Amino acid sequence: MSEVTIVHANPSLIAEQSEILASLIYSSGPVAFDYVFGDGEGFLQYSVVKGRSQFGYQNHYVALMDGNIVGSVACFDRQQLLTMEIGCILDMLSYCRLRFPLAAKRGLAFERICPKPAKNTLYLAHLGVDATLRGKGIGQQLIEFVHRQARDKGYQSVTLDVAHSNPRAEQLYLRQGFELIDTRESSITSIVGHNRLQKTIGFRF
Repeated sequence: MSEVTIVHANPSLIAEQSEILASLIYSSGPVAFDYVFGDGEGFLQYSVVKGRSQFGYQNHYVALMDGNIVGSVACFDRQQLLTMEIGCILDMLSYCRLRFPLAAKRGLAFERICPKPAKNTLYLAHLGVDATLRGKGIGQQLIEFVHRQARDKGYQSVTLDVAHSNPRAEQLYLRQGFELIDTRESSITSIVGHNRLQKTIGFRF
């Protein structure tokens, strides 16, 4: 397998590979994205390029192999998320149009299952790897990258949410030193409950 490098997503990459990044983000939670936005992947393709929401390219790091995006991850803290949510509302108004009230209502409902992160933690989100390259360590490299970002920037921990329907991903996180700190069941028919996992900074890979 060719060498993988992790870089911050940038306009030149997005000009050529925005659909790939949107697809990877979508793969991290397709049912939830479709529930909230209707056309989840279409909304993400729009929001990735706009670059102002938590789904924008500016908020993502990408794994590159031979210049091609093969993996992605986002990381942000509570205050950054609050700021980016303004961008998300603008994207929803532009993309969802008449469906905006329903999308906003569903977004708030989903937030009860995956609430905003606490202070002093870096939140890991939207981890996705090309389907043909899974199991080759790319996801692990992206997780380790976020951990280093958190350590270097002085956060106390890294936090994430994982769906009850994705035990394989949860086992990957647990092997990387994450621990279960909370679990939330879902009252939404199409959405399963989620576990919140956390890893204290200071653990060395």
